[in-house]
Amino acid sequence: MKFLLILSLTLIGLAALVFVAGLFLPPTREGRAATEIAVPPERVAAVITDVARQPEWRDGLASIEVEVDGDGWVETTTRGEVIRFAWAERQPLKLALTFRSDAGYHGSWQADLQPQASGTRVTVVERATIDNPLGRIIARFMFDPQAFAARYLQALKTEAER
Repeated sequence: MKFLLILSLTLIGLAALVFVAGLFLPPTREGRAATEIAVPPERVAAVITDVARQPEWRDGLASIEVEVDGDGWVETTTRGEVIRFAWAERQPLKLALTFRSDAGYHGSWQADLQPQASGTRVTVVERATIDNPLGRIIARFMFDPQAFAARYLQALKTEAER
């Protein structure tokens, strides 16, 4: 019986330690990536803003439901996560949006399109905020925002140049 009490207290202490460690992690993480795409900015912007077609070229998307007014949409991932997006800005060379996931994070995403002689230089920046300290710890092990931004750009490049 004494062993079970010590084990229980140890597990509670470890859980509290993990929670406190999560409090000290910054709630917001950023992923940034850039690439050159061999098409004009208008083509790149058209691919990004054609939200309904994104499941055709982005891995991990099960479905997209575009809102009637066209200012937002809901993505469902192949893991069942639901993410709501809304356009914050739609300019010829700058696209920005906000998002909120049912997995406990929210944030912003931005794409800057710079015309180049060879096409378009695209830079994307995603900032995700996780309010829950335990979620911050889990996200450190399960999600790399830098790698996500790079994978998105590679898929965008492939689709835009197709």
